[in-house]
Amino acid sequence: MLQTAPALPLVFFPGAGGRVENLRPIALRLAPRRETILSEYPGLGGAAANPKLVTFTDLQAYLLARLPERFDLVTMSMGGVLALRIALDFPERLRKLTLLATSGGVNVAALGGIDWRDTFRRVQPQAPSWFVDDRTDVSSRLGEIRHDTLLIYGDADLIAPPEVGHLLARHLPSSRLEIIAGATHDLEIDHPDYIASLIEAHLRKVVIGEDER
Repeated sequence: MLQTAPALPLVFFPGAGGRVENLRPIALRLAPRRETILSEYPGLGGAAANPKLVTFTDLQAYLLARLPERFDLVTMSMGGVLALRIALDFPERLRKLTLLATSGGVNVAALGGIDWRDTFRRVQPQAPSWFVDDRTDVSSRLGEIRHDTLLIYGDADLIAPPEVGHLLARHLPSSRLEIIAGATHDLEIDHPDYIASLIEAHLRKVVIGEDER
């Protein structure tokens, strides 16, 4: 039987396009039990640009400065790279992680993922290039991430194939992998009810010692 854990704020990071609206249906389903925060990336997804943010590290610092001291985090696609970096650099800020179709942070191309960057540059030539330029690879450090982590992938995803999820599941010490049959890289749009139910169970599960991390 699941027990209720302390309800920390639940933060959402979108993918490289910054489309927070794609995550809003999931956030609304989870909002009755906790505060939900949809984080925008300046210059993406309709948010006002901020020329002071030059590097990926700048973006990470910008987001953390505007978020609660401790929170649970849900990320989509390349937002997962930010989650992995924060978990390693500022582990005390996070309790639980949910990574939806994370498409970076490890060698995704070697696992069969197609490269989305050229298309992104063509479609959004004026957009900030943090995600396009980022080549973060934390493969050798995944074992340091002790946060309870839910991994959700689609078995028809060409950008973040399920092999990426299997690799993360093998190396993240406290993780669980869910594969959604028939789901593509738009799984957050196509399956909000199911994903919200998985996240709700993940957040309410009590892990011994998690509040001491």
